[in-house]
Amino acid sequence: MRIALIGDVHGNLPALEAVLADAEARGAEALWNVGDFVGYGAFPDEVVRRLRDAGAESIVGNYDRKVLRFPRKRERWRRTKRPEKFHAFQWTYQRLSSESLSYLASLPRERRVTVQGRRVLITHGSPASEDEPLTDATGEDRLAELAGLAEADVVVFGHSHRPVHREVAGVLFFGTGSVGRPEGGDPRACYGLMEIAADRLSAEHRRVEYDLAGAAAAIRAAGLPEAFAQMVLRGENYDGVALAETDRAERERAVAAVRALGRRCGVEQGHTRQVTKLALRLFDELVPLHGLGARERFDLRCGAMLHDIGWVDGRRGHHKTACRLILGAEDLPFDERSRHVVASIARYHRKALPKATHEHFAVLGVADRRIVRVLAGVLRVADGLDRSHRDVVADVRCEVRGEKVVVHCVCDGSADAELWGAARKVELLEQVLDRPVVFEVG
Repeated sequence: MRIALIGDVHGNLPALEAVLADAEARGAEALWNVGDFVGYGAFPDEVVRRLRDAGAESIVGNYDRKVLRFPRKRERWRRTKRPEKFHAFQWTYQRLSSESLSYLASLPRERRVTVQGRRVLITHGSPASEDEPLTDATGEDRLAELAGLAEADVVVFGHSHRPVHREVAGVLFFGTGSVGRPEGGDPRACYGLMEIAADRLSAEHRRVEYDLAGAAAAIRAAGLPEAFAQMVLRGENYDGVALAETDRAERERAVAAVRALGRRCGVEQGHTRQVTKLALRLFDELVPLHGLGARERFDLRCGAMLHDIGWVDGRRGHHKTACRLILGAEDLPFDERSRHVVASIARYHRKALPKATHEHFAVLGVADRRIVRVLAGVLRVADGLDRSHRDVVADVRCEVRGEKVVVHCVCDGSADAELWGAARKVELLEQVLDRPVVFEVG
């Protein structure tokens, strides 16, 4: 049996039509939908009706349920949600027919089916929560826990908007990616094709071209925020687009202040530029594994530019000095969260790994602590890759090869010192990626 696995259509009818046509051309005999029919896109009611007409076996997503709750939550959300998000909930609810609202309300949060003796759990987020995003960055220990909860051979899910294909503890975790709002920089619609037979199970992801410009134009014509159109066009989430569109001037001001602080502290400009460049390249290459976005990339950029400012007081403990200077620099236009994240990234570019006993790290929430660990892990490796301060490593690209990550280094000359330096500082990155990292030239 060949099954098309879709999810997170989010009101994007052009993307849905393209995916359904592709699935039909490839012989799909069934259609399973992991929810989030609506939200952000210009065709909420049309998407619900189209999937019903297509005979999709569907569950309800977390965004669908929020839209259903809108009448009860209206006044509270008017006060607590960003105006553009409140408007999106209101607009979507008002354009869903009573029949579509009733249909969404009737859907279960999960389905269990058995095909050729294989037990399949269809859920929106994870077997534990519809709001838990599962990505390639999710640790194997967590997936093993979820495998125990699933009581299934296969878990099909969405919510993270990223394709996932991992097998842990004998369970295949298959994330459909997103039809209407893919993330990670590839705007093409994404879905899965799974074939289940008595003697085999196979699954693959499909990327499908569709009329991006038309989908974005429909969003604008509906009076929805421009950020929603940009999400479709860029293949980015809301936070990434909002940062790019609304905070450009603030980021430029922050970068200017960061540069000024670096100059005052007499940082070695060439080394700083090289480490920052390599750190950002590593971040971009590893997005499928860490799942972070534009905001975190900017935090890394600032942390890399400031990582060596502690040399103003000498080499000994310069990482701790950098942290102290960033926390105390009144001319850095950071909020408290960003200040502590950037200071912690600079602090952990060498020596001790992050600890809850470190005050600047302890004040951060659980999510931001993970962000610091990822970004500091990237920065440590980038710093190691310029150990000689000679810009030997011109570029890097990363490849997941089996259970390990291979960092390919394009070099101008002998890079023995750089490869040694990176390998010496790779421990934290290996921890956060939950896999070994090795370095190769070429």
